[in-house]
Amino acid sequence: MNKSLALEIRAHTEAEGQLRESEEKYKNLVYSLPEGIFIVQNGQIVFFNPGLERLTGLSAKQLSGAGLEEIFPEFRQGMEQNESVPDFIIQPDKNKIYIEKRSVEIVYNSAPALLFAVRDTTERVKSRQEKKRLQSELEKAKKMEAFGLLAGGVAHDLNNVLSGIVSTPELLLMDLPKDSKLIEPIMIMKDSGKRAAIIVDELLTLARGTAKILEPVFLNHVIEEYLLSPEFDRVAGFHPGVILKKNLDPSLPLLNASGLHMRKIVMNLLSNAMEAIHITGRVTLETSVVQFNGKIFKGYEKTKDGPYVRFSVQDTGPGISKENLDRIFEPFYTKKVLGRSGTGLGLSIVWNTVHDHKGYIRVTSEKGKTLFQVFFPVTDVLPEAAEPDKIYTLSDYSGHNETILVVDDVASQRKITSNMLKRLGYQVKIVSSGEQAIALAKNTKVDLAVLDMIMDPGISGLEIFRELKIIDPDIRAVITSGYSKTNDAEKAQELGAGPFIKKPYSLQRLGLTIKEELGKRKPQK
Repeated sequence: MNKSLALEIRAHTEAEGQLRESEEKYKNLVYSLPEGIFIVQNGQIVFFNPGLERLTGLSAKQLSGAGLEEIFPEFRQGMEQNESVPDFIIQPDKNKIYIEKRSVEIVYNSAPALLFAVRDTTERVKSRQEKKRLQSELEKAKKMEAFGLLAGGVAHDLNNVLSGIVSTPELLLMDLPKDSKLIEPIMIMKDSGKRAAIIVDELLTLARGTAKILEPVFLNHVIEEYLLSPEFDRVAGFHPGVILKKNLDPSLPLLNASGLHMRKIVMNLLSNAMEAIHITGRVTLETSVVQFNGKIFKGYEKTKDGPYVRFSVQDTGPGISKENLDRIFEPFYTKKVLGRSGTGLGLSIVWNTVHDHKGYIRVTSEKGKTLFQVFFPVTDVLPEAAEPDKIYTLSDYSGHNETILVVDDVASQRKITSNMLKRLGYQVKIVSSGEQAIALAKNTKVDLAVLDMIMDPGISGLEIFRELKIIDPDIRAVITSGYSKTNDAEKAQELGAGPFIKKPYSLQRLGLTIKEELGKRKPQK
């Protein structure tokens, strides 16, 4: 063998060795990658690495020679990854894996092919979805808060106006002879005022923080009482083809809740369910106790651990569309029938009330099945039960010439409250500002002050009470507002102020509250 041929053979052998070494390095690199690497030729997988086996959950035998669409049925057309609608695969154990794919055209075994690299992006996609969900929840909460602020302001002004319609007829009826022709129209005026006050109270419920008067509540009793009420009879009368089924857990624990607001939840969810059924169908009410233990509750929020009372209302109606499901808790967003279905505030009231009670709400809907579930936390600390209602006479809540100071920035409200107090046998002093109240108290003995908590302009009811306590540590006070009970009202009570009463108030409510508070005065030496 001549020298040149030997050199040529040696060079060729070295080249083959380098090629094998390069191929081995490439193979080791590809096989060690966590991503799935595979080659598709003529629609079939002709090469793949172990990363693809791990990603798909399929064996080497299942992958070898398999069609691309067979393994990745969710691959969309095109080479670009769509971030808003990610690709995914379903593993044999039904586990859903989100993936990111990249591909390039290559030549494999002397023929054109596609080289794919597929990466598991499940954590990133789920993190993005969770961020989007939280952002959506925040936007909903901000929207509800904005509605609440608006509703609270409107309700405050309306309650001041309604005081004249609710309270004045009561005084007029006391002065009229029993055979007067004016009794009937004044009674109509009074009842209309009360109904208007109820609607305003619903507006106030949209301003979060209204469920402040808490008491032991047995939810089953609230449900049963509503089902026996004339209000339910009226709703049921519109839907004679609806069958009502109930499954109430008799061992349900007591809730620390507002009985009035619990009734509103039952009323609104039940009437909504019945109205969802067009002709015939079934509505099912259920109560039970559930336990949340470190699980994410797929509803509107994540839950805190512990026992909860669950109240569910399910109907067999046509279901709620995805578009409507995202907006059903917005005030006035309603598909209801005007004249027989209320104000359009029902589900907004439910949403706010549930959250005021530190609870949760979940809604699921499909054709033939819509399920509303509300969850209220169970607590071992409950307030004492309220005394049963008692029938009072005027003498039970009349005064004995004590001096009452009325502080209110609304002239009509001062006049109405003054007339009511005079009728109850009190000496009355009225002022329009906190500064006037303080000046009067320095020179005049005041037994009790009726304080409007929100004064504009000037100092608030809380600041007025602080100053009055400095002047006379024994002074008593009743606090009031056209809003529901506020943090300032609670702070005033911590300083010694008495009960809170919301405008418009009745003669009996005002009289009983003042008499109770006057009874707490220290005996005179």
